[in-house]
Amino acid sequence: MRPYSVYFRNQFSKNDQSIFAKHAQEQHGSKLQPVDCSKIPADTDPHFTANYFPQIDKQAIIDFPWWSGEKDKNTTHTAELYDQVFKEVLPNELYIDVGANIGQMTLPGIIASKLTYAFDPLLYDVTKICSGLKENLVRGLATQEGASKLHLFRALVGNESQSNVSISRPEESFGKFEQASLFSNTIGVARKPKLVTEHVPMVTLDEMVPPDMPIGLVKIDVQGFELQVVQGMKGLLERKSGFPHIIHYEEQGRLTRLAGLQMGTVQSLLETYGYNCTRIDANDITCMKPRQDS
Repeated sequence: MRPYSVYFRNQFSKNDQSIFAKHAQEQHGSKLQPVDCSKIPADTDPHFTANYFPQIDKQAIIDFPWWSGEKDKNTTHTAELYDQVFKEVLPNELYIDVGANIGQMTLPGIIASKLTYAFDPLLYDVTKICSGLKENLVRGLATQEGASKLHLFRALVGNESQSNVSISRPEESFGKFEQASLFSNTIGVARKPKLVTEHVPMVTLDEMVPPDMPIGLVKIDVQGFELQVVQGMKGLLERKSGFPHIIHYEEQGRLTRLAGLQMGTVQSLLETYGYNCTRIDANDITCMKPRQDS
């Protein structure tokens, strides 16, 4: 078999790459360009896991981190959030994954051919997402058309645009990058690691989403920064139609308090825009608002 890097570059021709980049820039109108996965170096330590989704009777390959212990496992997923991705996002709607991590929620959306904007600030996570996308193409689980619907951005999402923001994560030898946060005091592991800083831009969803693009689902998991993400999508929430049909976010008590917020702050804000919110487990809340005809 040819090396990953060579094989994947042949999956996207130069013409395809230029068309994709131009399409993405025209759609969101931002200066921030999406990641070109053909230019991301191959993952040198892949841990591929086959994940089966009975909702659509399809598999997606996820490239897990070394510390997860998920290598070569086969897993079936029936969680409610996956149902939202597969069943609630209409063909003409956008799915937004804020805090995409290694693509556990991003790549299933691509397998289901959902137009997806995914945001994550860490180079490690972006590499894992690109690696997973490549592997799904190699195995025939994703199509070129589906892959072209992924718009992956290495950036933080917040309530204002900034060209250079610092985010802290544990050092490489420690792992647990899912703990990365703007608030270093929220990085919660039993043994405190040495922290490494990465510098990335911050964007708002208001600036990234085209005004004529309806939104089916926004998923937010950003280690205590959820309120700022919601504040940065005020324009989307104020839409008369095409507003986010579902907003699913994580709210952990410890992280929320360490970020200086009170539990329920995000929910209270969304309820002022007409959303009905339900806590579906200890950490996850789903807020839904019925669609309006244009």
